[in-house]
Amino acid sequence: MRFSAAYVDNVLAPDYRFTAKHLYTELLDSMTAHVKTVGRLPAVTDDPEAGAAVERLLGALADLRGTELPPQEDDIPDAYFAVNRLLEDKLGAEDVSWLRTGLSRNDLDMTVYKLAARRRNLELQQSLLDLRSAVQQQAGRHTDTVLIAETHHQPGQPTSVAHYLLGIDGLLARDLARVRAAYGRLDSCPLGAAALAGSSHPLDRHYTAALLGFSEPVANTLDAVSASDWQTDAVQSAASVALNMSRFTHDLLRWASDGSYRLGDGLVQGSSIMPQKRNPVSLEHARTRFSRVLGSGQQVMFSGHNIPYTDLNDFGPDIQGALRQQHSQLQAGLELLTACVEDGEFDRGVLQDAASRTDTTATELADELVRSHGVSFQEAHALVAAAVAHCRSRGVALPELNAEDLVALGGPTLTEAQLREALDPASFIARRKGYGGPAPEVVVAQLNSAQTELNARKEDFSHISSTLTRALHALRVPGKEEK
Repeated sequence: MRFSAAYVDNVLAPDYRFTAKHLYTELLDSMTAHVKTVGRLPAVTDDPEAGAAVERLLGALADLRGTELPPQEDDIPDAYFAVNRLLEDKLGAEDVSWLRTGLSRNDLDMTVYKLAARRRNLELQQSLLDLRSAVQQQAGRHTDTVLIAETHHQPGQPTSVAHYLLGIDGLLARDLARVRAAYGRLDSCPLGAAALAGSSHPLDRHYTAALLGFSEPVANTLDAVSASDWQTDAVQSAASVALNMSRFTHDLLRWASDGSYRLGDGLVQGSSIMPQKRNPVSLEHARTRFSRVLGSGQQVMFSGHNIPYTDLNDFGPDIQGALRQQHSQLQAGLELLTACVEDGEFDRGVLQDAASRTDTTATELADELVRSHGVSFQEAHALVAAAVAHCRSRGVALPELNAEDLVALGGPTLTEAQLREALDPASFIARRKGYGGPAPEVVVAQLNSAQTELNARKEDFSHISSTLTRALHALRVPGKEEK
């Protein structure tokens, strides 16, 4: 049968090339697991000749590893039939019939796609672990470094660099939990579901799942080949990471522009005409990658919208490229951002100078009036607002206010020591010792807790990745199985 040129050019050929380049290993893994399961059927175990055919088939599949799919032939619609032809040319159709026993391209394809998604998920988990480590290490160097945090694009209040970074680490921890949860919902195997209703052959789907490193088979055979929620899981968790890290990247870019954050020389570029420039291009490219993650995700979401539950193309072969593209962009953004955190440094002097030229300790001055003189906060708020306006009229920042100025504005008398401490950014931070606050001793405790939690996540990741590695190694080595 010869397919229409329009169908070949726009569907079959692109899908074949994509599978050959990105999914061939998963295709061979899935076929091997199915054949091993078929080898346990009574029709095989009770017939030495059938058993020998299955062993030959497993050997031929193993021989294909490390090879490439041949160019697509005119009468071959996809990689599944291309592998069938390769096997038939080597073994004959009778031996290869055991591969096709109880197998549909529906359950085979969904298994291949899940295997690829599982691999991408683990890569994303590793990247998030790496970024969290870099953020925490940077935070550990700046537990008492003053940073003016903004609200509404205006200087807000003093905090510390470590306090800010631990906020970012909180975002990353939740995103890692989302990605890890998505892995859990990926951890079921479609293979053995056949077209949608399973097979009348007594295939042991639990055994098949274990061979591929899944915890269990998908419980419902129709669900196994029809559902797409695990793909939208991947899109949504990736989008959350991209959205959150684009905001972090925005802050780093702003600080790089004013000199309070300096990237390593290997992460910047100069100008072709302006000798003084140190352009933070690595952060700029990270930002564009995160934006493209959101765009790629929309391709997947819209492809799966308003289609029948049993339609397999819209969220099957037609979106695998978008899923991979989204992952590739996200990985690139995270790798760039991690490098910028690892090989960048906050300039304490620049940050301290910037803090001294702001009015951001105004809240603490109001709090001091409440504590030491019993002024209501409403009255203290109005008095400090007047003090800020007075300082601005003189062209100075609030830290230059003196006790006489405050009295002249109708306020109580503060000692010079009380006033200076209330207006000092470092003191502002040190006084905020409540749970989650920026005081250095509180931040150190936060950091220790975050490091302990991160180590637990690393152990969990090591366990699931090593378990999977052992299962796939056993599957791919002829004659070897996990006991």
